[in-house]
Amino acid sequence: IRNVLLQFTVFPGYEHDWGMVQLALTDITARKKAESYLEYLGKHDVLTKLYNRSFYTEELHRLERAIIRPVSAIFIDMNGLKEINDNHGHDAGDELLRRMGNILNRTIANTGFTASRIGGDEFVVLMQGANNTTVQSTLMTIQELLNIDNQYYSTHMISLSMGFASTAEKESIADMLKRADLAMYKQKKDYYEHLETEKND
Repeated sequence: IRNVLLQFTVFPGYEHDWGMVQLALTDITARKKAESYLEYLGKHDVLTKLYNRSFYTEELHRLERAIIRPVSAIFIDMNGLKEINDNHGHDAGDELLRRMGNILNRTIANTGFTASRIGGDEFVVLMQGANNTTVQSTLMTIQELLNIDNQYYSTHMISLSMGFASTAEKESIADMLKRADLAMYKQKKDYYEHLETEKND
């Protein structure tokens, strides 16, 4: 596909019938590609190919205005990424983030849901019109894809803490997000307490 800019000029004296016109065609395909890539960068995280925090914020505003309910969210935090960065370097940490992006992109493919990287190792899946059954199914998909991924990369396995919630009747999306976030932090706290217990045994 080629993008072409068409410009024309009517020769003096032919304004009444456009009997003589000069046409100019300019190939602007490269410019259009550059504009599309800049638009992509404005909404996406380059490393994971997920949406970025800016898009996530805009999407929350859109969902708040929309009438379709419930809206559900899954908050995800990667366990131990700092240790991977400290012990194996940031390239190893970046590879885990890329893998995480692939898992979430595959999870939401053809669903209409969105997955965003909102922090260093924090992610949120937003699901409009998703009830608890759909949320549970999405969680199972994430876990299944994670298990497959970890079989291929057994030396640097990804571990996740996840929390989820769906809007109750008349509940704001902001309040629902707080519940999902708290549920994720509780799972993360339990994960590190379990690690500490294993160390001491």
